[in-house]
Amino acid sequence: MPVWRRYLVKESTGRLVELPSRQYDRADDGTAPIPDYAGRCVELVSAVLVGKQGDAPTVTEVAFTKLYFDQSGFVDAAKRERMIRLMLESCADRRCRRPARRTGCTDCNALAERADAARSELMRDFEWAPAPAEVTAALFVLGPPGGAMPLH
Repeated sequence: MPVWRRYLVKESTGRLVELPSRQYDRADDGTAPIPDYAGRCVELVSAVLVGKQGDAPTVTEVAFTKLYFDQSGFVDAAKRERMIRLMLESCADRRCRRPARRTGCTDCNALAERADAARSELMRDFEWAPAPAEVTAALFVLGPPGGAMPLH
């Protein structure tokens, strides 16, 4: 069963525009910049779709994030590395079997504080918390319920 990704970027007007996955991939791997996004942070909807040829695909996952581009228009590698590091640190408190705050374990308390700080930074710098209308608009652009979308 085919699986693919779709990306939508929120314009300054609030309109969602398609960012072709090949164009995104090329900006991400450093082979071709997207000059319109150079030096910008954009709000990005990323979706995973699954479907059979001829059938309406199913949106299986949707994420709303902020994506940073460097001055040349490539996906900012340093920001991406920072996001990944923060994602890993946000899981640090999962190393303790019992909740740190209940057991009084100082190592667990330190891990919990580290994880909390990382989650706060992730939310501040990389999370886009869309309004309900923005979520509805994104889902409609990705494919209204029961509506067929072309596979690409």
